[in-house]
Amino acid sequence: MQFKLAFAALASVLAIATAAPLEERAAQVDAHIYICTDDNFGGDCTNYGFTSGVCSNFPSEFQDDISSLGPDAGWYCNVYLDYYCNNDESSLRVDYPGISALGWGNDAFSSLQCYRT
Repeated sequence: MQFKLAFAALASVLAIATAAPLEERAAQVDAHIYICTDDNFGGDCTNYGFTSGVCSNFPSEFQDDISSLGPDAGWYCNVYLDYYCNNDESSLRVDYPGISALGWGNDAFSSLQCYRT
């Protein structure tokens, strides 16, 4: 009986210890970039969180489907046609308040890397 109680207590502690870091990491972002599938910040939109200096790919539902975007005040982002921020020649710098109608790069961006201004 004591073994079952000790095992249950240990399992509970391990579940909490392993779950907490995942939840904390998901909540830890430095800022956001507002991305939309249509011009003038219309269509499907989301406030995508990022970590400064870390490359990330846009969510799958926005891959190659972004027509307007803008980072939070005090930030700029380099957006890339390729995944994993490859190929600097195919990047575009986007400063606050953003671009309401992409010309070059419309419906083509796949990843981003952002920094404080």
